Amino acid sequence: MMTTLADFARWLVAAATCGLAAMAAVAAPPQTVYRCGPDGRQYSQTPCADGRAVTTEDSRSAEQQRAARDVAARDSKHAEKLAAERRQREESSKGQAAGGFKATDSSTVASAPKGKAKAQPTVAESNMSPPMRVPASAAKAK
Repeated sequence: MMTTLADFARWLVAAATCGLAAMAAVAAPPQTVYRCGPDGRQYSQTPCADGRAVTTEDSRSAEQQRAARDVAARDSKHAEKLAAERRQREESSKGQAAGGFKATDSSTVASAPKGKAKAQPTVAESNMSPPMRVPASAAKAK
């Protein structure tokens, strides 16, 4: 759904561009394109020394071309719908902290209980096995 004048203007420009491109494709005479270069990876509209002509005519039937245009139009419409949904989600999430965490202000931090806090073990310390000790009975046997 178009929500702003700018969205409508973008849609209108896109529709006009597609219409002009379709008319140009029908009205334009076929051009000769040359494949050039030692590995044939360069294309040119002018003949080159070691180049060969490449056919550029569309070999698809009118029905296949129409089906491809329909798919492209459907994909474009779907992409625009997804973009609108994303913009709406972004607009509704403004002011929220990332990842669903609540933002804390300095007054909350300042009111935290004071005193000695037990230090949290580091990752390396938490992954270590407890220290090994010699059982008392084994120590007396020696």
